Amino acid sequence: MSRRTLFRTGTGIAAAAATGGLSLYTAESAYATVPASQRFVFEGAGGDPVVRAKLHQPYWAMQSFAFDHVHGHIYFVQTKVGSTNGDLWVTRTDPHGKVLGAMALHGFDHGSSMAIQPSANGSPYVWLAGDWRSLSPGTAPNSHTICRIKYRDDGELDYAKDAGVWRFPIGLSDFRDCPRPSIDPYTNRLLVRYMGTTSPWRLALFDLPAVINNGISDTTPILAKRALPTNAEMGLSESDHFQGVTSYGQYVYLSYGGPPAKPSDPAKPSYLVRLDMNKAGASVEQVYRTRAGESLPGREPQGMAIWRSADGPRLAFGFSSKISGSSDEFRATVFYKSDLTG
Repeated sequence: MSRRTLFRTGTGIAAAAATGGLSLYTAESAYATVPASQRFVFEGAGGDPVVRAKLHQPYWAMQSFAFDHVHGHIYFVQTKVGSTNGDLWVTRTDPHGKVLGAMALHGFDHGSSMAIQPSANGSPYVWLAGDWRSLSPGTAPNSHTICRIKYRDDGELDYAKDAGVWRFPIGLSDFRDCPRPSIDPYTNRLLVRYMGTTSPWRLALFDLPAVINNGISDTTPILAKRALPTNAEMGLSESDHFQGVTSYGQYVYLSYGGPPAKPSDPAKPSYLVRLDMNKAGASVEQVYRTRAGESLPGREPQGMAIWRSADGPRLAFGFSSKISGSSDEFRATVFYKSDLTG
């Protein structure tokens, strides 16, 4: 099959479903101020809709997740620990983590960030990083593009071979490698985290239809772009690894942390971070240590997403854990914060 790079195909696909027919913010020209929005309170109320869920492949670890708010499903991405081939499982569940279906992907990514673009027919588009390969001999493989696929229960796709993969090469002048996508379901905006040439890591925010029509480049209207503060600038250690990213309105939320050496060891600190896309450089709004799920054996933060629930916006963040006494079988847990201010 031919390889597909999409820029203008599918204009306006699922736009109404993706936003629920509601637009809270108007699009601005490139580098304009992102319209003001509320922010999530890290200390605020929350819940845990998914606790220790067994996903489709229990021996592969959950890496990220996202919500189809139109049909009430959660999609999880799983990777095999130690794998270097970019293979993934996408597991579809109900709102409480009960498995409803799964799809196999080959040569895509590690799965550390994903997004869902709902479709009226119940089969959403899944956005991921793709093109998992080494760019030169002797270097570790990585992902180099953003892509989207149509989810299908029992489906299977190969990034390099199948026409069912829409590929978005990154044409930003400050892009080096390792893009990661997320979609705000309230604004229909695509956030991309990537390794930059002008700073170690950067963030760029686009209207999703503009990306579908024009790709990801300097000529596509950019709503905002900024550097991602370093771990030192956020008061974190180098062992506090990036574990997830999402956005709501003008704010970006990130997850940091790592697993204990053994599942029986105490959980390592995990952090939620909030940044303002209207600010730049090393500016940080808040770094918050979350103790959610600290009793989970082998707890490791994995993934963030905005949940457009019937009760209002929720900031969801996940943890992978292990079966007590086992180093091989994994479970997935999702928590959320729901209080907003500002």
